Amino acid sequence: MTITEGFTVESIILAVAPKVPALLSLGGSMYIVWSVLSSRQKRSKMYHRLMLGLSCSDILASHVYFLGTWLIPRGSSGPFGDVYMSFGTDGTCSYSGFFNQFGVASPLFNVSLSVYYLLHIQYGWRENALKKVEPIFHIIPIVFAMGTAITAMAKGMYGNVFWTCWINPDPPQPDFQYYQWSFLFAPVWVCILIQLSVMSTLWWTMRSQERLIARKYALKAPITPTTTKSDDTMNVVENTSQAGQQTNRSSTARKRINDEGKYSTRIAVQGSLYVLASCITWFFPTVQRITELSNGTNYFTIQVLDTTLLPLQGFFNVLIYIRPKYMTYRRKYPDLSIGTILKIIHDPKDERNKVIEFRGSTTSPRISQSRISISNRGYIRSAEGDALHSISEEMENGDLLESADVTGTRTEESKVNKEQSEETRRTIETSNAMSSLDTLGELNTKVADKDGDREPSATTIKRSDMRGRIIIEATTTSSVASSLDRKCESPSS
Repeated sequence: MTITEGFTVESIILAVAPKVPALLSLGGSMYIVWSVLSSRQKRSKMYHRLMLGLSCSDILASHVYFLGTWLIPRGSSGPFGDVYMSFGTDGTCSYSGFFNQFGVASPLFNVSLSVYYLLHIQYGWRENALKKVEPIFHIIPIVFAMGTAITAMAKGMYGNVFWTCWINPDPPQPDFQYYQWSFLFAPVWVCILIQLSVMSTLWWTMRSQERLIARKYALKAPITPTTTKSDDTMNVVENTSQAGQQTNRSSTARKRINDEGKYSTRIAVQGSLYVLASCITWFFPTVQRITELSNGTNYFTIQVLDTTLLPLQGFFNVLIYIRPKYMTYRRKYPDLSIGTILKIIHDPKDERNKVIEFRGSTTSPRISQSRISISNRGYIRSAEGDALHSISEEMENGDLLESADVTGTRTEESKVNKEQSEETRRTIETSNAMSSLDTLGELNTKVADKDGDREPSATTIKRSDMRGRIIIEATTTSSVASSLDRKCESPSS
C-alpha cells in the first residue's frame, strides 16, 4: 500500500517499530550500569564488572537502533519503498553503521560470562585467580568489535539496510556479504553455541553432584536403637537419642532424594535464559540475511521481527540480571506485590519499611507469618546449609564469589566432617551415661555386701542429659542416690 510521497505502510512500520524496544533496552542497560557503579560491593565482583561491559556495549548499539531511520541519508529507498523519516547524511549513516557493528561485543561478553561461570564452579577458581585473567575477558570483545567496525568504515561499507545503517554499501561492493557473515553473524552463532555448551556442562556437573549426595544419604546404614540390661535392681530404657538420630537421618535422606535436581534445575534455567535471549535477539536477523543471500528476497514479516527483537537485547539482559533477586524476595515475601518487590530490589536497605508499608496499606488476605518463616527456611537457606543451594543461588545472583571456594567436593567433605563431629559428640554422651549406670551397679553391690542380708530401702532415680536425649531410670538404695546424683550431673551430661 502506497501513502503520499512514496512512503508505504511497510516503510512507516519499519521506521517506527524499533523505537520502543530500543528505549526499553537503553533503560535496562543504564540501570545495570548505575547498579554496578553505585555499589562498591558489586564493583568488587568480576561478574558485575562483566555485566558493566556488556551493558555499555548494549547502550552503544541501542542508541543507534532508537535513532534508526533518522540517520539514514535523506531520499534513500529500499525493498519496501522510500525510507520513512530519513533525515541523515552519509556521515550519520557511517556513525550508525559503526555502532551497529560494535554491537557484536554483546554476544562476546556473554561468552565471557559463561567462561567465568565455568572457571569458578567447575574448576573452583577464586577471586584472586580470576582477577589475573579478567583483562582477557574484556579485551577480546572490545578489540574484535572495534577492529571489525573500523575495518568496515575504512572500506566504505556502511549503507542503508532500510531501518538503520550497517554493512550494505551503495553501490554494492564485491564480497560485501562475506564481511556481513564473518564480522557479525558467524561470531554471534559461535558465541551462542559456546554459551550452550558451557551451561550444559555446568548443569551436568551440578546434577551429578546432587545425585552423589542423594545416594550417600539414602544408603547410610540406619542406626538401630540399643537397650542395655543390668542386674535385677536395674532397668534401663531405650536410648531415645539414637532413635531420634535414625528418624532425622531417614528424613534427611528423603529430603535429599525429593530435592534431587532442584538446584541443578535453577542453574539450567538461569543459563538457558541467557542462551534463549541471544537466540531470540539474533534469530530473525540471521534468517533475513539468509533469505537475502539465497534468493535476494526480503520478507516483510521477518523484517518486522528483526526490527523489533534485535533492539531488545539490553532489556532481556536486565530481566535476567534482576530475576534471581526478584525470585528470592518473592519466596521470602509471597504476599508482596510485584511493584513492592521491585522497589526493594532497587533499594534493599529500605526493605523492612517497604514491607511494613505494603502490609499496612493493602487489604488483600494476609499470608501468615509462620508460612513466611517456613518459606524462608525451606527456600532461602536450608537448615543443613546446603552448599549446592549456595552455588545455584550465587550463580543466579552473579555473586558466585560470596563464598570463596564452594566446589562440590569440598561441600561433601565439609558435610561428612560435620556428621562425624556430631556423631562423636553423641557417642561421648552415651558413653558417659552408660558409665553412670556401671557406677550405679558397683555402688549397689558394695552397699549390699556391707549391709549383709538387711533389705536396703529402694530409691528410683531418673536422669537425662541436658538435651533430653538419654534417659536413665534405675532402682537403687537411698545410700547411693546422692553419689549417683553427683555422677550423672557431671559436665559430660
